[in-house]
Amino acid sequence: MKRGVLIVFEGIEGSGKSTQAELLAEALRRNNIKVDLTREPGGTQAGERIRDVLLDSELEDMHPRTELLLYLAARAEHVAKRIRRKLFADKAVVISDRFTLSTFAYQAGGRELDSKTVSRLCKFASGGLEPDLTVLVDLDVEGAFARLNRPYDRLEQAGQEFHERVREAYLYFARRAPKRIRVFDGAKEKMMLHEEIKQVVLDLLRIKGIL
Repeated sequence: MKRGVLIVFEGIEGSGKSTQAELLAEALRRNNIKVDLTREPGGTQAGERIRDVLLDSELEDMHPRTELLLYLAARAEHVAKRIRRKLFADKAVVISDRFTLSTFAYQAGGRELDSKTVSRLCKFASGGLEPDLTVLVDLDVEGAFARLNRPYDRLEQAGQEFHERVREAYLYFARRAPKRIRVFDGAKEKMMLHEEIKQVVLDLLRIKGIL
């Protein structure tokens, strides 16, 4: 086995993706599989500081290009300092809460930045690293935001139309790459959804020789 496996969880705020990422990590560890659970923006000291800036609700008027470049700066650090080491040196299963698809959904879809520019910059930031599997936990915007019982961060307060565009972008890219991006119904009961996701992941790990 030359490297581990990169599994990414995606979805709009309130979709349940973070909960599902945590449940999967716990399940794989119970099977004695080496797992690194991380997130974007974040996952490194620099990335977590960038995260604080990006989600600061007082910075509501941040320019979309500034936002894009900050996300990509956090990703470059994340890939270089954490993900590649875990994949290639430790041969772990890396589970990342968000990765490149988030940038396409939020900055190209939600912020309506040029998708070709976003694509070029994403490849530069990630060094061309791509997930082995992307789990898209899909839920309608109204239902997702009904779950949020805390003050909104900067991205969450961007408005319903913005988040509708983000969701549509996610589904658009999923339709284009159905083998790499698997869509799951975020409205399902938490543990039922977990079991569905887990079975898909276990099948992948068998193919990759990890199980």
